[in-house]
Amino acid sequence: MYNDDTYTGKVTRYNQSGQLTQTIQNDNTGLGLYREPDYITENNNRDVVVSDNGSAVVVTERGGRHRFSYTGHPSGSGLQPRGICTDALSHILVCDYRTNTVQMLDRDGQFLSHLLTKSQEMGEPQSLSYDVNTHRLWVGSQDNNKVFVYSYIDTQDALTDEDTYSRDEDVFYSSTPAVEWR
Repeated sequence: MYNDDTYTGKVTRYNQSGQLTQTIQNDNTGLGLYREPDYITENNNRDVVVSDNGSAVVVTERGGRHRFSYTGHPSGSGLQPRGICTDALSHILVCDYRTNTVQMLDRDGQFLSHLLTKSQEMGEPQSLSYDVNTHRLWVGSQDNNKVFVYSYIDTQDALTDEDTYSRDEDVFYSSTPAVEWR
């Protein structure tokens, strides 16, 4: 939630009855955690993962305690996060509008890899969704209204919680203008 009048952001949680159960707004020193929260997801370890538009990926424990903020690779290089999701191995996946990439972080905010880099076919990655049944990553492009589908984890990896994804030298990309299975 973002307030234009006060330029403050916060994350609010509600129960199934619609009653407010939690507000996450400040760190342990009282400073605001968010400038403009945009996308949100919950990781397997129950961390709350927020794409804070134009600044960082902000991660708090379920109880609201700030764990870390990721500001780009290399650290502090700048990040304009958009779509965000997590996968079966608790990786954090985020679209970076500044570099037109999809970056993969570990659950503690350490950069692991660029899963996708800029390609003319994909354009600007804007939104992400991870399918826990097929282990495919769905990537929506902002500038050409296309959806691309990628596979980077196999079922065995997900069941054994092992990382066998590709590093930067083996970047995935699409070469067709429609939905592609990789």
